[in-house]
Amino acid sequence: MSPYAELPCWVIMNCADNSRCPAKEQPHRDCWEIFSEFDRKAFNICQDCLVYLSRQEESILSRNEMDQIMLAKGIDINSLSADPASSPES
Repeated sequence: MSPYAELPCWVIMNCADNSRCPAKEQPHRDCWEIFSEFDRKAFNICQDCLVYLSRQEESILSRNEMDQIMLAKGIDINSLSADPASSPES
């Protein structure tokens, strides 16, 4: 499993802090489960999503690939473990 598997989806996707989202309101659930309740076809999109890929037991992305993607999205991967707001318990 990816080292990013424990991060909330809004951190991986670099969502705005002020954005309202059903996944933020239900952080104990996987985001693809929540969105599939709204649209059954959503899971087809989720299968290619970084969040979904990071939480798979056998991820097709290596740690280095995930690091590069996160950096390209503008996410400071070095500060994630020290940032309590990025913790799944938040």
